Amino acid sequence: MTATPSPAHVPAAASGTAVGRVGPARTTMAVVTLLGPVLFVLAFLFEPYGLDADDKAMVRGIAEHTGQMKADLWIWLAASLLLTAAILIVGVYTMARSPKLGLAGTLLFGGAVILINGTPSTDAVTLAGLDKGIDQPVLVTLQKGIESLPQLNVAIIGFIAGHVIGSILLGVALLRSRAVPVWAAWAVIVAMPLNVAGWITGVEAVAVVGFAALAVGFGAVGLSIARNGTGWVRATTETGASG
Repeated sequence: MTATPSPAHVPAAASGTAVGRVGPARTTMAVVTLLGPVLFVLAFLFEPYGLDADDKAMVRGIAEHTGQMKADLWIWLAASLLLTAAILIVGVYTMARSPKLGLAGTLLFGGAVILINGTPSTDAVTLAGLDKGIDQPVLVTLQKGIESLPQLNVAIIGFIAGHVIGSILLGVALLRSRAVPVWAAWAVIVAMPLNVAGWITGVEAVAVVGFAALAVGFGAVGLSIARNGTGWVRATTETGASG
């Protein structure tokens, strides 16, 4: 048995999948595609400091709201895990309709998220330092030291490029396939550029809108998956004796 993508112009239902039978696997995938971006929105909103805060303000905000920061780190953890899974699910969905764009978008977007999650979390470092009684000025200096590491800066550049280009490619694949409404595809296309714009300008609302747009686009994909599946079908590979 091999898994093969259905043709881009053929609805998933026409390729052998069952319509109207929303099983637990489809439901789980639909929930994950929506929850990944939504949890990032919550993580932004729950942070004890603003996106435009400098190192000193960040440390002060965490020191004044340690309980909130601890809860927010749990949200970030869940958000990172579910967003990675959501990208893979949407990637499978898009590859069934536009293999090259879907694969490129999945590798870039998913790889970027994995890359940035492998870098030190200044929030966690600050929280741990405060818990051990380290003075705030020392923690500010430590944050500046972490931020000056060339390895971290390379990872950040890779993350910015990867998740912006990757999300755009996934959105374009959705747009070309017409598998979801046009507005949903455009929501995916503009989502991560808006997120980066929010980080660069320090306007948190713009970054939040970016992930909200991603939730809208990914949510539409999840709804389509719940109704019709991902578009990948199982086909029996027939082998015969060859001379």
